[in-house]
Amino acid sequence: MSINKLISSLRNNITFKVFGLTVTILLLFSVSTYLIIFTLLPHTYNNYKQQQLEHEIDTFIAKIPTLSDTEMEKELDIVKLQTNAFIILFDETKQIPLPSTQIKQGTITIEEATVADSSTPKVTGKRDNPNVTRSLMLKGKPAYLTAYTKLQPIDEASKVLMLLAPYVALFILIAAVGGSFFYTRIITRPIRRITVSASRMAELELDTLIPVHSSDEIGRLAASLNTMAVNLKSSIGDLQMANVQLQLEMERDREIETRRRELFAAVSHELKSPLTIMKGQLEGMLYKIGIYEDRDFYLDKTLHVAEEMEILISNILHVAKSDRLTLSNSDELVSLNTIVEELLVKYEELGLQRGVTLSSSIPEDIWFNTDRKLLETALNNVTHNAIIYTNAGERVMITAPTIAGSQTLEILNTGTRINEAKIEQIFEPFYRLEQSRNRNTGGSGLGLYLTKHILQQLDISIRAKNTVEGVVFSLYFPQNTSTPLISSI
Repeated sequence: MSINKLISSLRNNITFKVFGLTVTILLLFSVSTYLIIFTLLPHTYNNYKQQQLEHEIDTFIAKIPTLSDTEMEKELDIVKLQTNAFIILFDETKQIPLPSTQIKQGTITIEEATVADSSTPKVTGKRDNPNVTRSLMLKGKPAYLTAYTKLQPIDEASKVLMLLAPYVALFILIAAVGGSFFYTRIITRPIRRITVSASRMAELELDTLIPVHSSDEIGRLAASLNTMAVNLKSSIGDLQMANVQLQLEMERDREIETRRRELFAAVSHELKSPLTIMKGQLEGMLYKIGIYEDRDFYLDKTLHVAEEMEILISNILHVAKSDRLTLSNSDELVSLNTIVEELLVKYEELGLQRGVTLSSSIPEDIWFNTDRKLLETALNNVTHNAIIYTNAGERVMITAPTIAGSQTLEILNTGTRINEAKIEQIFEPFYRLEQSRNRNTGGSGLGLYLTKHILQQLDISIRAKNTVEGVVFSLYFPQNTSTPLISSI
């Protein structure tokens, strides 16, 4: 890592910033304190000694009228010891009627005691030293008292402070760095933890929340980020669900569009043949060509072709209409048994005509919510298709077994079979098992296509399969869905 990158990294590191700022503040505070002590100590000590000396001298002078010479001398010595001062007492003749112990002991000479003027004699000493001069009455006569102290102890203390300065500076540096290190770790630990969690949140890793250990601003910030993560996760979940729903709807729209294109292609093909027939017949009758001279006969055939086209177009319109149907306002609680029984009554006559026996076995306690008209249309197509393709003497049976916990409806037409290779094609538009493609016997080929299309809108799947008895069409109602909702009453 280059020096520039290292410097840039340190500048962007809050731990380094807090550490550097704390060290700087502690060093400045400690050095400033030491300098203030070094600078102000002599002056402060001088003022203190001045005030002490004045207080002791004034107290001594107040006691003089009550003291004998011996007591006064002792008291004066006490003051000298307490203040570490030199005290000289002059009378009005400028003599020293009461020499101090210092003079007696030779620590100060008479020559050192001079008189500043005739009225207020005083002892000269160092100019900055504390000194006091007082006038008083001594044995009824005027006298003067002069005192001063030396500042040698404080001068020595200042020198000692200078000598200790390097050691004090080293101690201050070590204490500042060490204290700042631990202080920085304690202060920035929750911030670093929040930073790591916030970075994960930025990458949408929202499962790990920030531990909240305090109720201060940092704790409230962590709690706020946790709340934001929970809300963001919920919003993302809702958005993902909406996206899934949108994708399903888009897929459904694509499927509808694909079926529509396939249907249009098939419609174009299916309509081409009858239109060509009608055009040929009409041209033949118009120009009285050959057999078409018998117009009445071929007009009847042309009308029959037009009726077939009408039925075909009607089925196509049903398919187109089913694409636009919605289920939101059409659901109702219906009985499966009732719908099937009504279908059997409806097709009873057709079954008699084809020699097919119709029967059902549906429990009366099966109810569900669905679009009744759409379901009836789908079941109508399947039932009609089963009767048409069942041989005389066979049966069409409708049952409602429960398979793997899911409700089903089975329509069995016995005695028939569909080629396994073509069984999946029967739900394609215009596909007919009857190879002659005669609509009188094979229908339009749209019935099962329309049935499957309607059932898809009802969330019901349909499948055809061959069994030992015949062909069975199975309708599978979904589990854990609201439409249709199978229930027992």
